[in-house]
Amino acid sequence: MKQISRTTNPTGLHNVDRKHFLVRVSDDAGGRVFWLERFDHKAAGINAEARIGCVASAGSTEQYFRLGTAGGPERRPRSIDELARDKPLRFRFSFHMPGETRLVGFADGVRPADETGQLGGSLVDIEPCELGGLVWMIQMPQVMDGPGEKPCVQVERTIFPTAQAAVSHPWFVALVMPEVMRRVALLVAEEEGCLENDGTWLSDWAGFFAAMDVGPSPPEQEDWPDWAEQVAMRFAGSGAMKHQMDRIVSEMNGEDA
Repeated sequence: MKQISRTTNPTGLHNVDRKHFLVRVSDDAGGRVFWLERFDHKAAGINAEARIGCVASAGSTEQYFRLGTAGGPERRPRSIDELARDKPLRFRFSFHMPGETRLVGFADGVRPADETGQLGGSLVDIEPCELGGLVWMIQMPQVMDGPGEKPCVQVERTIFPTAQAAVSHPWFVALVMPEVMRRVALLVAEEEGCLENDGTWLSDWAGFFAAMDVGPSPPEQEDWPDWAEQVAMRFAGSGAMKHQMDRIVSEMNGEDA
């Protein structure tokens, strides 16, 4: 996909910084899909009523999508199975006002934040083991443990013999991961400033919390549980989790995933 440059953009079209976009991609048995998890139209200087166009590309293959308005983009997963799988995946976004064809802004070369849309192996360990009748159990580090420590989700090995078997299963992701998020949020609330403290393992989560845009934890201890539940609900309402729920509903209805 050719990039827009000064020579191809002689009118000085507003170039939107890539940092204002959060794009997720998931690739599983149901096919490869993407969704625009978040777009900060205010920080980007784009009118909330502007319409969003998106070109997903990989090598010479492209697919075009309309994603609603800048102030309320559509977040449902969309198939990108027509794109080449052996080339880097990139996204171009364009903006125009309703009833007009003239563009008011664009962004080139936006990369997906990750390839799973889940918490990912960099933040959570998953360990198959014998749990004596339990299906899963969460082991949390102490708040002030050092960098590199992670929450560990132990899973019954007779059900999930490998970590990949667990994270690939929509029921595991939908039932377990929001609880991991809630417990991490409780620890974030307990230790003020821990996300900015490079001496603790919780600093590794700073980018994840920033991407969810949940705001700071409340100062009063009695409000921490409610805030942690709100964080878990925000996570559960993400495009990634909605995709997993769609898979679960399809499975329950006897449809192909």
